[in-house]
Amino acid sequence: MATIMDGNATRRTDGLLRLAVQHHNAGQSERAERFCREILRIDPTHGDAAHLLGHIAYQDGRRTDATRLFDTAARSNALVGSYHLALGQALMEEGRVTAALASARRALAVNPDDAAALCLLGSVAGRQGQPVAALRCYRAAARLVPSAAEPRLGMGRALEDLRQAGPAIGCYRLAAKLRPKDGATRVALANALRRWGAMAEAAAAYRDAIGLGADNGSVWANLGATLQGLGRFGEAEGAYVEALRREPGHAETRNNLGLLLHAQGRHDEARSRFRTALVLDPCHVPALVNLGLADSALGDHGGAERWQRRAIAREPGRAEAWNNLGNACKAQARRAEAEHCWKRALALHPAFADALGNLGADLSDREAFGPAVVQVRRAIRLMPGHASLHAVLAYALNGAQSPVEADVACRKALALAPSLADPLCTLGLAEQRQGRADAGRWFERAVAAAPGHALARFNRGLLSLERGALSAGWADYAFRFKAGRVRPERRFTVPEWTGEPLDGKRLFVWREQGVGDEFLFASCYPDLIRMAGRVVIECERRLVPLFARSFPKATVRAEQPPCGLMEAETVDCDYHIPAGSVPRLLRERLSNFPARSCWLFADGSRVADWRERLDGAGDDLRVGISWRSQVMTADRRSAYLPLDAWGPVFAVPGVTFVNLQYDECQREILAAERRFGQPIYGWTGLDLRDDFEETAALVSALDLVIAPANSVAELAGALGVPVWRFGHRDWTQLGTAGRPWYPSMRLFQPLGGQGLDQALERISAELRRVAGG
Repeated sequence: MATIMDGNATRRTDGLLRLAVQHHNAGQSERAERFCREILRIDPTHGDAAHLLGHIAYQDGRRTDATRLFDTAARSNALVGSYHLALGQALMEEGRVTAALASARRALAVNPDDAAALCLLGSVAGRQGQPVAALRCYRAAARLVPSAAEPRLGMGRALEDLRQAGPAIGCYRLAAKLRPKDGATRVALANALRRWGAMAEAAAAYRDAIGLGADNGSVWANLGATLQGLGRFGEAEGAYVEALRREPGHAETRNNLGLLLHAQGRHDEARSRFRTALVLDPCHVPALVNLGLADSALGDHGGAERWQRRAIAREPGRAEAWNNLGNACKAQARRAEAEHCWKRALALHPAFADALGNLGADLSDREAFGPAVVQVRRAIRLMPGHASLHAVLAYALNGAQSPVEADVACRKALALAPSLADPLCTLGLAEQRQGRADAGRWFERAVAAAPGHALARFNRGLLSLERGALSAGWADYAFRFKAGRVRPERRFTVPEWTGEPLDGKRLFVWREQGVGDEFLFASCYPDLIRMAGRVVIECERRLVPLFARSFPKATVRAEQPPCGLMEAETVDCDYHIPAGSVPRLLRERLSNFPARSCWLFADGSRVADWRERLDGAGDDLRVGISWRSQVMTADRRSAYLPLDAWGPVFAVPGVTFVNLQYDECQREILAAERRFGQPIYGWTGLDLRDDFEETAALVSALDLVIAPANSVAELAGALGVPVWRFGHRDWTQLGTAGRPWYPSMRLFQPLGGQGLDQALERISAELRRVAGG
């Protein structure tokens, strides 16, 4: 039913509309709103009043009311294009894209040359994922109104969607020129510059926008993030503080400030900011992830794990949380779980370079260097500018016996991050492997860049020991636990012995490394036994009978199952000390190494039995041989020679060769016997791997042992049997021509430019002289 208006009503509404417009133009919105409502009371279909009242509601933030009023205006007169345009813009803000499209088309049907309606149509096309159509609309609008900035801004957005960064930024620049005093336009330019990596220009544009009045919290926060990306941390922190002064409750800015502090190593402060972000927004998943990073940096890996798990519980598909959880598990020596987490991260994000790099680093730690190189190269293809990935690649290449390639990878990493400690450390290892005398300077630079870098300190320590600087070397060798070069460090309820008088005190010495190192460090045990009231020696279970016989005044026990990672162990002693730390206190100088011929003793009756057996093989010189370690990694392979390279040794007459290789080697022995015509004696039933009592007795019955750097050579040296050890120089020489640990050991090392096979030829010549004598 239509409403019929008489002339007086029309004149009255016209007068009221003029008053409403005057008050609105004067900034008196409340009065304008009263007049508009009076008009709509008289005439509910009055288009101009509904349209003006819609604008007032929109400016007050009452968007739903505004949309309803614009709809009333558009229904009142379908031939007024501005009504449809205002309704379409309101619908677009509400996300009602299809309805906004219909309104834009109605506005253009009324006025095909309406630039604002074309811009609305372009905005709709952009929202619908049609950047080409959007660009066409914005260009048409720009041709209609060349001086308008809005079409240029729209063109910039469409060109960005089409990945045309240069032309897009050009459009934003033109829009800024067209609106030189408009801060919002300058913010749009700054955001685009930041998105496309022009950080310095973006920072300048944000500052221009702030100078033009666009100084809200988000602009300051974006400026902070841009400055952080430029490495201007002090300025970035100031920008974040300004952002929070304007919007104290903005959780994202608190989180970003925390990331800035974390990047500067201010982990406690960073953790505080992340916690505040979570107070403001308990569901803020990035803050949960970053809080885990801060805890991890502070050494609280259990806490880090808890935060990452909370993040995953809220957002199971967040790949970085899975990656970080893997790092936390690895730090707690749970490698299988860590690997599962990294693989889960890659399942969610197959191109996740950090997760690929972590898997590669873990493979390197397990000395699977070949697969590690493959994995890390994949990561670098995804992120060629990631310095840490080049550092991981360098470490893997060095372990895979490719020091020259490792050198190149290190220098790439350092070109990207000159003070990164990891590649500095690896560069030292690579140059050391290439025989360069100045390798130590890289370890020094790594320690200077990161004084707590455990691997750099450890490697510097080994080099110092090798060169004879024992005091400094032992101090750095103490970083072996943190560097992951031995088993995890254990905690005890009693203090560690650091050199206090031991008269009447009880000392517990615990095992930390493999059996070869146990033999070496056991050379210090007689001194400890003389110093302390009581010594408890922990060793590998297979060594208990041998150690108990050799150190009868000590209590010898097998290594116990480990306690929890953070749980302190209780021992009935006053002090504890790891075996590898004893030399730091007793062998500070070369003169502290005693000249004792041996410190381990085999069972006499068993030795006599073995001598009787060997008598049956003839009266020749009895030489035990071993040619590799039980663990054959890429890093160790260059230290050994296969049995088929022993031809010069087997050609020496007057020698009976006895097998001391303790892994499966029967096929190798048979092949060598066929090739060289020299028998190699072994005894069925003798378990060289597990029965150290019989092995020690057999070795004690020999005249000589020839072996590389493995536990057989160490055992023979500890028993006082003459040992000829072939291999490269290592830290256990401690700056001497021989090994001060083992008086009965003689070293055969390659000379400059030679290989191990030439060292073995020197052994054969010496063996020929000894056997002939």
